Amino acid sequence: MERWGVAVGRILQIRVSAWTYNEDEVVRAWPQLAELVWAQLDRWGPVGLKHGVIELAEYLSDAIRFSDLSDEQKQRLDLCVQTVTTRLAEMRNALANWDPRTANALSEKLEDALTELEGQLNGGK
Repeated sequence: MERWGVAVGRILQIRVSAWTYNEDEVVRAWPQLAELVWAQLDRWGPVGLKHGVIELAEYLSDAIRFSDLSDEQKQRLDLCVQTVTTRLAEMRNALANWDPRTANALSEKLEDALTELEGQLNGGK
């Protein structure tokens, strides 16, 4: 059977996906980013939203845009935010193309971009 140009089982579908196994690790790895994003989403976002790496990266741009950070801080963080957004899109594209090896490599680059952004929030340390 073929659906959307991809062969799938009649009942069982095979998918390549990514998710965060332990959401507490997200807070430990990027405490300031997590506080920035989850404070907004827990208040205004959908109920039951996961607090994983993908969700952190996905909502990061809006969380920073609507945060209380100064315009100067937001501008300083912009390049890092763009990198996170790009890495997330690249990883999702690799997953959509059933390429787990590339997706895994890109997940590491996504985590590196989040770490760099966390450092920028700490004043570039």
